Amino acid sequence: MPPSIPAPDWQQPKCYAHLRDADRRLFAWEWLRRCPAYRRAWHRYGHDPDGRVAARVARRFALVALEDPTKDAGSAHPIWRSGHDPHVVSASAESLPTTSSGYFDLLRLAPFAHVTVSQDGSEHWLFSDVGWLLRLDVIEGTLLGGPALLRFHLEGLCDLPPRLRTLEDLIRLFKAPEAGVGSQTSRRTQRWIAELRTADALEQGASHRQIAHRLFGDIADKEWRLDSDAYRLRTQRLVRSARARLRRPVGPEWFAG
Repeated sequence: MPPSIPAPDWQQPKCYAHLRDADRRLFAWEWLRRCPAYRRAWHRYGHDPDGRVAARVARRFALVALEDPTKDAGSAHPIWRSGHDPHVVSASAESLPTTSSGYFDLLRLAPFAHVTVSQDGSEHWLFSDVGWLLRLDVIEGTLLGGPALLRFHLEGLCDLPPRLRTLEDLIRLFKAPEAGVGSQTSRRTQRWIAELRTADALEQGASHRQIAHRLFGDIADKEWRLDSDAYRLRTQRLVRSARARLRRPVGPEWFAG
């Protein structure tokens, strides 16, 4: 059996409030941390998440490094691999003794910054706060030595839009760190939250009828007693979706540009 993680109270919407305006990549983390295979991997290799073996294991889950699954999207800092996340921008950093308006100073974004350094010396940066995240890979040079001139590597015409959005957000954040970055929410966010709540409900032993009553209200309970198929079918669809998400927690839909 995979080790358990602290489960939100699926009956309380407030336990999922941090996801209402969340970047969809944070939903990928919520599903991954519930995935039994990932929990087993963390249990086995999480004592040394930056080690060589752990890094190879993390790659199987689209991560640069293993992240603690007990942390929800409001406190975790999963760093997704550039091969899986099309929003990741690559750059070279050139450290110079002088500064100008064109230089990147990490200290300006320190409250949002998290980094994992690969065995080859590449720096995988995550700039994030509640609801949003930006990814930058420094494949040559470092941001840790003071202000640096960044030279960005952009290739492939059709691959540019998500990376350009990352650059626009990074520029906006650098100019006004106090404003943060607005997340790109989806009209499907409430559905995604309902799927997570359903997965947690099943994990905690709830019946389909209990799920329907809590998610859809008294009308679902009434219709259930009248043998109406409407809410039964809606609940069954949620259950199927939740189980499918657990089988494929980091599917491409969470990283769509």
